[in-house]
Amino acid sequence: MKNLFLLGFAVLFMQNAKAQDSIIMVTLVDPGEYAPVLDLNIKAKSLRIINGHSSAVLPKGSFEITIAHRFGQVSTGIDDLWGVDNMNSNRIGFDYGATKKITLGAGRSSYYKTFNGYVKYALIGNYSSKFNLTYLADMAVDGRATSDWNLNPFYFTHRFNYTHQLIVSYTFHPNLLVGFTPTLVHMNMVDGINMNNDIPVMGGYVRLALNKHVSFTLEANKITSFGMDLPVKSNPTVGLGFEFFTPKHAFHISLSNSRMLNEPYYMVTDQVPNTFGQFCLGFNIVRRW
Repeated sequence: MKNLFLLGFAVLFMQNAKAQDSIIMVTLVDPGEYAPVLDLNIKAKSLRIINGHSSAVLPKGSFEITIAHRFGQVSTGIDDLWGVDNMNSNRIGFDYGATKKITLGAGRSSYYKTFNGYVKYALIGNYSSKFNLTYLADMAVDGRATSDWNLNPFYFTHRFNYTHQLIVSYTFHPNLLVGFTPTLVHMNMVDGINMNNDIPVMGGYVRLALNKHVSFTLEANKITSFGMDLPVKSNPTVGLGFEFFTPKHAFHISLSNSRMLNEPYYMVTDQVPNTFGQFCLGFNIVRRW
């Protein structure tokens, strides 16, 4: 009986050790490899917060498709299902993890028929570090017909806008991520003759994990003039929302005072309202492979 008891104890011990090993294998995910979105830490679950980018880059060899929508203002009420019946803009984007440090992306937005492409490079930090610094370079091309510009002469270079952004993030707690995003937007074509083509923008974001599946997000940015002659936009662009994660998807539901989805537009040219009733519902679907 004593030998049988010892044998049974040894079997239970081995099974328990094997179970612990499997838990460790799930927790200590190789930061350069693909893993289910649900099992990633708070900063790596999604490339974007609401409109803007987070400091995250994709694992090498993985890619995402994002379909983003911005509906009408919520003040329309039940008749228009709080804006869902009205579409302000939408965007479909493709993102690819070229290396462990570099993510490439491209997309097409309905607003101004905009095409964009970007490079995102993780300068400092990795999957497990609390502090991360990422550089984003984005080029947006206004695709409207030449006749829509009412310019003579019109040059093709008028269509180009560029965004350079440093994305600084710090994980204060496994459930709390805070980011800061100093940005410089360069617009080849501005409204005023004496207006500066380079527009500095300061922004930030917060992601708070409520549980493994759901996070709360907050995002804001504002033009900082530094005494320069810049586009008049007195109100900051702000948004708040919730994210829901599954092993292969992320779903974002948000309220934002921006109708646009590309950096030069929602940061600089979108004259955002200051009343809650004029905020717009947003819905993003993200699929990762």
